Amino acid sequence: MKQRINNRRGEGYIDIAVTILVVVFLLVFFINAASLIALNQNLKTIADHLTDYACLHGTTDIGDYAAELHEQTGVDFSCDFSESQTLDAQGHVQLGEPIVCTVTCRTSFLGFGDFVFPITVTATSRGMSQVYWK
Repeated sequence: MKQRINNRRGEGYIDIAVTILVVVFLLVFFINAASLIALNQNLKTIADHLTDYACLHGTTDIGDYAAELHEQTGVDFSCDFSESQTLDAQGHVQLGEPIVCTVTCRTSFLGFGDFVFPITVTATSRGMSQVYWK
């Protein structure tokens, strides 16, 4: 008859420690993913607001309003109207012409020690100018 020898010597503790590390890693990953999704939604809302403002005023020169949105939201973003066709140096857009606002934000995937993963989040919004310029 064979005797059973119980020779595990702490393997259960190691299994639990590894499991806890994996769970914490996944938790940090999903929290970062949720924060990136929320940032994307915020950028989409900011792009919509900037486009609406630009369409109502018929111009792509909206630096003051962008600064106000930056202060209200706390999101460090940059906006670009390079796809819009302007009439002059003031950024005037003629009635019925499209205004395209692209908002970008540079961030990083945090929570993994010294590893930094830079990410650029972008949102775009389109509208038509509602002002006639003579």
